[in-house]
Amino acid sequence: MKLAFISDIHANLPALQAVLWDVQKQHPDDIYCLGDLVNFAGWDNEVIDLLRQRGITCIQGNHDEGIGYRRHQFPFSFKTEAQHEFGFQSIHKVNKEITEENRNLLKSLPFSIQLEFRFPFHQIKVVLMHGSPVSNEDYVMPDTEDKVLSELLDEAHADVLIIGHTHIPFHRTLFSEEENHKIYRHVINAGSVGKPKHGNNKACYLILTINETLQLADPDSVISNFHYVDYDTEAVIRHIKEAGLSDAYDDFLRKRE
Repeated sequence: MKLAFISDIHANLPALQAVLWDVQKQHPDDIYCLGDLVNFAGWDNEVIDLLRQRGITCIQGNHDEGIGYRRHQFPFSFKTEAQHEFGFQSIHKVNKEITEENRNLLKSLPFSIQLEFRFPFHQIKVVLMHGSPVSNEDYVMPDTEDKVLSELLDEAHADVLIIGHTHIPFHRTLFSEEENHKIYRHVINAGSVGKPKHGNNKACYLILTINETLQLADPDSVISNFHYVDYDTEAVIRHIKEAGLSDAYDDFLRKRE
């Protein structure tokens, strides 16, 4: 079984369209969104409408929660004072323009989803969250200590924990021993579609393969593949400016390795 995971779209419609087109070529059995549908690039309603049209199951990110409950400020990441100001302007704009139907959808999104795969001789629990089992605002980074990751897996009751929020894709494998059985558990970040922070401006998504050959005793049997997709970042920059927001993210959107 092949599953696709997208995350952190942040109202970037061109990036989402490019990713969904690329996902189709992978022929996944299902696709899930790990949250932060809105707030940044200005296509908030259009992104939600497209996800609805495609029947994509979503969980709630911290931006979805903030906009869903009409908050005028909530924590978000930024690197410069200009980006900080941009964030507050964007929140104000989204709260003003999002439809009530879409706001209600953001409020209704679940905090997490658990997928359980049962095979003849074993089962695998895959849990989807935006940030961590504690909060959708928690940052789980690629260099987070093994002990902390193991505690998060325990808290989530997960063999495989798939997250977003940091916009940085990674796959960490952790050794564990349960009832004298040596197993490996996994924490995987799907990266970001609309506001990537992996070193260039390509949209990122994850393909995860789950089948009867997946064994927790084998650290290499959980197969994750990150895909990076080009899209028209200049169109996004133009749209942001037409929306009356600043150029604080122009260089960020143009960044390439």
